[in-house]
Amino acid sequence: VVAVADKRAPGMLGRRAQQIVQQPLDGPEVRSALEALASCYNAPSDSTGVDSDLNGLARHRDVRGDMQARGSQMDAEFVLALGAVEAAFAGLERSVDELDGQCSALRTQVNSALRTTAAAAEQAGALADERRELSTRLSLASDFLSRFSLAESDAERLSGSVVDSAYFAALDRVAATRAECQKLLGVGTQTAAHELMRELSAQEDAAYAALLRWVMAKARDLASDSAPVEPQLRHALRRLHAHPALLDAAAAEIARARREAVGRSFVAALVRGGAGGTPRPIDAHAGDAPRYVGDMLAWAHQACAEEGELLDALQGPPVQGLPVPGQADRGLLAVALEAVARPLELRVAQAVAETRAPAVLFRIDSLLSFYATLFAAVRLPADSAFMATVHGLCSSAHARLLSALDALLLDAVAAAFDRVPPTLDAPPPLAALLAVVDDILRLHEDSIDQLLEPQSAVGGAPVADHIARMLDRLRTEAHAAAADDTALRAYERTIFELNVLAPLLDHAVPFASLACWHSAQEASHTHLVDTLCRQLVQLVKEKSHLPFEDAEIQADTLGDCLARFNHCLKSASDLDVARLVARLADHALARTIAHRVTQMFVEEYAQLYARISSLDESKSHAVTALLLMPDTVATLL
Repeated sequence: VVAVADKRAPGMLGRRAQQIVQQPLDGPEVRSALEALASCYNAPSDSTGVDSDLNGLARHRDVRGDMQARGSQMDAEFVLALGAVEAAFAGLERSVDELDGQCSALRTQVNSALRTTAAAAEQAGALADERRELSTRLSLASDFLSRFSLAESDAERLSGSVVDSAYFAALDRVAATRAECQKLLGVGTQTAAHELMRELSAQEDAAYAALLRWVMAKARDLASDSAPVEPQLRHALRRLHAHPALLDAAAAEIARARREAVGRSFVAALVRGGAGGTPRPIDAHAGDAPRYVGDMLAWAHQACAEEGELLDALQGPPVQGLPVPGQADRGLLAVALEAVARPLELRVAQAVAETRAPAVLFRIDSLLSFYATLFAAVRLPADSAFMATVHGLCSSAHARLLSALDALLLDAVAAAFDRVPPTLDAPPPLAALLAVVDDILRLHEDSIDQLLEPQSAVGGAPVADHIARMLDRLRTEAHAAAADDTALRAYERTIFELNVLAPLLDHAVPFASLACWHSAQEASHTHLVDTLCRQLVQLVKEKSHLPFEDAEIQADTLGDCLARFNHCLKSASDLDVARLVARLADHALARTIAHRVTQMFVEEYAQLYARISSLDESKSHAVTALLLMPDTVATLL
């Protein structure tokens, strides 16, 4: 049906058929219409078919009438609906007319307003231009102030009491801003730049004054023994290098705090010792002077090292643009140790005054000299109170040592050289003095004090030189004592001097510090030996009764001289050279001298023998029997 309707009934009928076909079949209206149609086409018919055809036509007419009635009803309903729509459109048209009238009135008012506000619009444009210009000026002024003035946040931070990295950053910005203002001043006359410069200078001075107050407050915390060094304090001190007056004030406060701390620590170490009694108080060793002095000096040296480390921690690593640690740091270190000077001076001076033994005094003197050199090697100025105290103690201890040695020397000289002993031996007091000298020289050779020469730079002349002068004094006194003893023969005086010089040389041999003195005295010893040999030869010649010194030999007395000489040789009394040198303490030297004297005498005798043999009187039987051969004389001697 649909296909036929599409092909044969185009137009409205086709569209209507399509609408009917496309309507859903499950609606109540469609269902009732389909039931009506079904009653028309599905009615029962009889066998003839006539009534059925009539009934079908009637039903068709009824259906058509129903359809026409329903179409009329729908048309009426549609007309009613269109009337309502027409009324609505009429109302809408009236509203549109009213709106059009209102819009016309508004257009008239707007045109009137535009005509009346044209001047205001022109003035607004001028104001807008002025506003843009002012905004540009404000931006330029803001940029100028941000570049050539300090921000409010930085000013508040610098005026506060908290010193941290932000505080130092604000100081950096102040310095940078001042540098910019300085550049601006170089352009020309800039009143604003001068005002900004004055304001920045005032702000910077106030900031550094506040920084100084903070540093001094932190410096008071350094008065404790275990005060840590805060990084901010180190940074603050570096910043104060740009202001020497402020840095000096901060350094003085730090030095004062450390002086108090070091003084308290030294007194505590002297009186109380360490925690729990370990280590013991230094004053507990006052009876042992070298240890007492050494412990105090060691404590002072340790304190010097710790204070140096503290100053290094305050200074921090070297920074480019800042001065390196120098005289100022050495001054701080010297001030910190001032509190140690007076207690150290009193105790060391008392220990030195109460010591009598020269060896102990030498140990104290060596300790003082050694530590004085160590203190001078560190950053301590020579004119500081502590170094003046140490040098004064060195001088007093050295003078006390030399005085003790001189007193010991005077006692030894008075006891040893009052008279020459009959044995010609070295006096016993000389041995006691040399024993003390040996102890001192051994300590000197074994200590590190030799590495610190010249000692004269610290305490006075080297002790080895003084000991050398003491030994020279002993030899001089021995010579004077021998010369004053008129009962002694010349060779006995020489033997006594050799006996005194021999132990002096023996004691000087092991010590390198007396090597020069020993070399000089070796020459003196050789000279004394030569002198003794000549004296003994002369003595033997005198006792031989031979005419060695006669220019002409008297023939009439020659026989008697030879007889007496032969008698002396055979009796072995006056011509016994070994007996003459028996009182020499060095027996090996005595044998050497005896052999040498014998050779010298035999040489003199050989010359005399030749002279006698050349005489005519020597041909006589008496002279020939008495004149001995030189070899025989050498054997008998």
